[in-house]
Amino acid sequence: MVFPPLLTETELQALYQRARSATADSSLQNLLEQRQAGDVASRYRGAGLDYAESRAYQPGDEPRFMHWSVTARTGKAHVKQFREERRPAVFIVFDRRRAMRFGTKVRLKAAQAARVAALIAFAATQQGWAVSGVILEAPPHWFPTSTDTHAVWEFVRQCAATCPPLPTTHEPTLASILPLINASVVRGTHVYLLSDFADLDAACEAHILQLLHHHPLFTVQVLDTAECELPAAGRLNLQGLDGVTHCVNLADPILREQFRQQAATLHDEQAQRLRGWGCHYTQLLTDVDAPELAVPLPHGMGT
Repeated sequence: MVFPPLLTETELQALYQRARSATADSSLQNLLEQRQAGDVASRYRGAGLDYAESRAYQPGDEPRFMHWSVTARTGKAHVKQFREERRPAVFIVFDRRRAMRFGTKVRLKAAQAARVAALIAFAATQQGWAVSGVILEAPPHWFPTSTDTHAVWEFVRQCAATCPPLPTTHEPTLASILPLINASVVRGTHVYLLSDFADLDAACEAHILQLLHHHPLFTVQVLDTAECELPAAGRLNLQGLDGVTHCVNLADPILREQFRQQAATLHDEQAQRLRGWGCHYTQLLTDVDAPELAVPLPHGMGT
């Protein structure tokens, strides 16, 4: 059996135009002119030309950065600090694991996540931002940082490609991939996590908090409608991720209501956890046709 790609070339071209239309928003023109390294004011301190502040001298500081006037005024050695100059960048985590290959309306969760990844990558590259990312599957596929349009398109096409066969080995967990991202991404990069967060657990907390210490973090939870509310579809044999098949009577309104309440509780807890840690959180259903209206694209967000 031959499976289709998550997104066709025609769909990718349409997403590229939609990202272009979003960047053409007149209210963003002033910010969109900030394209190159040094044009965007960074909130981080480091090497650069723009003076930011002074601080007390610490062993190892370079003498050429001594702030002599403040040192003379206070009687204590001070050094100058400068705003770091950096090219704005995004890093996209695209979850294409087993649980994301599910969908009952319009498209799979993985296909919706691929659409969001494409919009983010296209919007970023149209402004001169660097793009990098990882496809979370077994094994993970990493894409190096690039501002080259052809390289970004290749990354997007890999995200949109047909899902590879399900692995016979264990898939990587979210908790296992997060520390690798933190170690490989330049500070200040906007990190997008596109997943259903089915394995969001306590092990993720420390890694996400560490990411948030250095990066703006945007989480997009992609869900199918049936994961929120079951249809009245009668008796069905449903197979779980563990491979066990269960006969479920979806005609039972009590059962559907219990499921709806439990699902709402679970998703609310996941959203509160991510927001509580400091992440920007968006919930996105698979049948939403314009995710760019819900997910913040990297339009002039600075570093």
